[in-house]
Amino acid sequence: MTVRIGVDGRVLTDRYHGIGRVAYELCTEMARIPDVELVVFAGDERSRRFDLDTLAALPSVTVERVGMRAVDVRQLWRWRSVLRRSGVDVMFFPYHLGASPVAGKPCISLLHDCIFETDPRFVPSWPVGVAYRLLTAMVARTSTVATVSHASAREVERYYGRRVHPDHVISNGVDPRLGGEVVSVDRLGLTPGYVLHVGAQRPHKNVAVLVEAIAQVPGARLVLVGSADERFPDEVGPAIDRYGVADRVVRLPFVPEELLGAVYANAGLLAYPSLVEGFGLPMLEAMVARTPVLAADVPVLREVGGAAAHYVSPRCAKAWAASIARLLADDDLRSGLVAAGAAHASRFTWDSAAQRLVAACRSLTDGHLTVAR
Repeated sequence: MTVRIGVDGRVLTDRYHGIGRVAYELCTEMARIPDVELVVFAGDERSRRFDLDTLAALPSVTVERVGMRAVDVRQLWRWRSVLRRSGVDVMFFPYHLGASPVAGKPCISLLHDCIFETDPRFVPSWPVGVAYRLLTAMVARTSTVATVSHASAREVERYYGRRVHPDHVISNGVDPRLGGEVVSVDRLGLTPGYVLHVGAQRPHKNVAVLVEAIAQVPGARLVLVGSADERFPDEVGPAIDRYGVADRVVRLPFVPEELLGAVYANAGLLAYPSLVEGFGLPMLEAMVARTPVLAADVPVLREVGGAAAHYVSPRCAKAWAASIARLLADDDLRSGLVAAGAAHASRFTWDSAAQRLVAACRSLTDGHLTVAR
């Protein structure tokens, strides 16, 4: 029987970096699964990163516009009528704060992480933190919770008392096209061999430790890909000034999708010092692009990177500097990590993630599915 799955596509904008990528890739792969129809509810904001026209052109996908932002108080009462009118069997929210407790349909809400819960410094403001915790607790009580790693599942249970079923731990996939032909990054003003970080500039990303480390590695260059978050003070700019490395640090708020693989492939290594994450997709993206990975020694990044990455104490700039210098100089170590990374990353596919998500959606419909058209 055909299952008609609604997807909250309001996160398919440039603002939602990782969440938008997860939603787009899952939609693309779910649309290829037999007996699946998708209704993607998109917002009004347009994106440079996600092509909704391409998604809408797939035979099993319908895109409907809803006049709500990704987090909007109106969703508390509007989803019920929207879903009834669209005839979906089950609703998937790639960002749990988009969900409604009275949607009128079975819902799966993807709770990616518990970053805000970890440290007050990771929250934009006290009112935001309070509202976030209240809304998350409400969603955890009223919908089926999925998450992207076992580390995140443990945090969901710790903070919200909700056990995530093992079948609902749906790891991210990674785009194999990132490992394609290596092209020049001259148009971005980059010269190969730099230390790379990919991710929005937020406190939990711990990027300032890389600036301090680069200052201790003569000749090393640091490229930071990702936009600043205006809700937080800039920790990177002051660190660049403090350590006198303005000539060795490049900040790229935006990189076109078609060049992202090249940015990874031309790097000497990816440095990923996050204090907490839900998953850590840039680690796998770097591995696919055959770039060694140096990551913070925290549980979730150990889970994602396995034995295919090298790990460093997250807050110790001296340790980061030593590991960066070693990786840039030791060709044998680099080659070993590259080979291990390519094999490891190949196990994370969006097709597998989509299959797990569809199975979870079907399990919630209790046999009441749309008759195939």
